[in-house]
Amino acid sequence: MKEKTIWREVWDRGKWILILLAAFVLSQFPLGLSAWLTSRQFPLLQSGLLVGALSIVVLVVFIIGARKTKLATFNLSFFKAKDLARLVLSYLVILATNLLGSLLLRLTNEVTTNNQSILNGIVQNSSLISTFFLLVLIAPICEEILCRGIIPKKIFRGKEKLGFVVGAIVFALLHTPTNLPSVIIYGGMSTVLTWTAYKTERLEMSILLHMILNGIAFCLLALLVLISRNLGLSF
Repeated sequence: MKEKTIWREVWDRGKWILILLAAFVLSQFPLGLSAWLTSRQFPLLQSGLLVGALSIVVLVVFIIGARKTKLATFNLSFFKAKDLARLVLSYLVILATNLLGSLLLRLTNEVTTNNQSILNGIVQNSSLISTFFLLVLIAPICEEILCRGIIPKKIFRGKEKLGFVVGAIVFALLHTPTNLPSVIIYGGMSTVLTWTAYKTERLEMSILLHMILNGIAFCLLALLVLISRNLGLSF
């Protein structure tokens, strides 16, 4: 009887690892489509609409899946003034770690992280509609469900604290840190997002914080793109 229980547990956790991998691949479809359309020099508006449509399909799958597996309700009725204060404070902490990382990058004669350089290239060559869906919606919702939902709550069920640590490491590694400054930037961001999800016991809170971070970044990048396209400059 005990042996059957162990094998059932192994199968259950193994099943969630497969779901994690499949969900990660699915989350990359909109980015892949955007890159393919850009390589084919597809018109920006049509490209943005196609990527946006695929992104909506992916988001619906993720949100329905998260609701059915009770990872998140996406019901913000719990949100109170103290939660807003928590988001603001968390954002400021992440901003501080980003500034520290950026300062160290300058000291090593580097301009930006490898991940940010790739992101800048995508933004500069793609539709802003595509960028909005990829940066402000797909990344926060999908990454949080994967790293701070499935990993700690399903794969590490019963050992959630360890699961949150593993999820934080996976999230940081997904942003391909290549040196100490990038580890500080993405490790700091991942730590704060993980702490937010863990302390509030609400995946929606880390998703909101992630959206705020990426939303502000998108606005700044979009402004740079509009300026560069109108003046013929690059960044």
